[in-house]
Amino acid sequence: MTIKVGIPVSLTGQFSLQGGQTLAGVRSWADDVNRSGGLTVGSGTASVEIVWHDDASRRDGARAITERLIMADRVDLLIGPYSAVLTNAAADVAQAHGKLLWNQGGASPLVYRRGNPWVVGILTPADEYLSGLLPAVREVHPGAATLAIARAATGAFPRDVAAGVERAAAGLGFRIVLSLRFDAEADDFCEIVHAICDVAPDVLLIVGRFQNDLNLAELLARSAPAIGTVAVIAAGVDTFRERLGSLADSFVGPSQWEPDAGYVVDYGPDVAEVQDSLRRAGYPVIDYPMAQSYAVGVVIQRCLEECKSLDDVELRQAAASLDFTTFYGRFRIDADTGRPAGKPALLVQWQQGRKAIVWPPEYRTGRLAYPWRP
Repeated sequence: MTIKVGIPVSLTGQFSLQGGQTLAGVRSWADDVNRSGGLTVGSGTASVEIVWHDDASRRDGARAITERLIMADRVDLLIGPYSAVLTNAAADVAQAHGKLLWNQGGASPLVYRRGNPWVVGILTPADEYLSGLLPAVREVHPGAATLAIARAATGAFPRDVAAGVERAAAGLGFRIVLSLRFDAEADDFCEIVHAICDVAPDVLLIVGRFQNDLNLAELLARSAPAIGTVAVIAAGVDTFRERLGSLADSFVGPSQWEPDAGYVVDYGPDVAEVQDSLRRAGYPVIDYPMAQSYAVGVVIQRCLEECKSLDDVELRQAAASLDFTTFYGRFRIDADTGRPAGKPALLVQWQQGRKAIVWPPEYRTGRLAYPWRP
């Protein structure tokens, strides 16, 4: 018996970097499962076949590929693509067909707010991405009180991340001294950097497309304004350091997963085993898009063992009933919405060329360096 697992992947377009990493992770999971004898379904076992097609980083592509996987390829299990916008598109199609979508790459809360019972997520939602940012700053600098935000004007993800930080700011008494929106297609950020320099905030948040983040971060690093902490969404991945070199130091970013977090695993392979698997597949540097797509396979595996069936309704019920920890962290969902609950995003900071986990305290491997440019 073979179980077909389908996934739309972005092999071209703006998400091609993360799309390639996503495919690498889920294929490594499938290879490991097959080497170990297959998935347990009821009283038997089955091998795993990964079926994928390029969605070209487009919403219409994600819709068309999801439709193709369900109707033409007849996949048994459906995993969502990378990015919030593509996941929302895929979720619409999955819902229309009554097919459960295992969401490994879309952090937007919108997919869970739609009343869609056909989604199970493993990612910390975008509005919780930086829940630890302001508490971490206050821990090292109790007098920090001002916040500036520069975000892309379009897209659910930048809006959701910023909204989460704004809510936290209100609760902690931070004052927003600057709130800027920029065109996601822009490549000249001089005016924005000048405006940031003028207010010299205690905390700065930057969230746009990956290239926006890189361009703004590099310009800021070369300008060296007097800022307490600079958080950039792209700073959570190793590619940020590869692109900026030594200029990456002191930038803070969120990460869905870090190998040094030290989660106590009670199901599936441990961190070292997953790292070894991906390295054997030719990936010496393992970013969280690889880890999360591998992790969703582990979650599916556990749910299959629980309900002993490939039926989507039974799998959804199993997912809602379970609470366990994989190498990726805790898996638990809200039973009504499928939204992940209980897994905080990690806050990391580049320190002397390495990432240190600076929040939450229970996973910390370093202390937040403040100010941003000592």
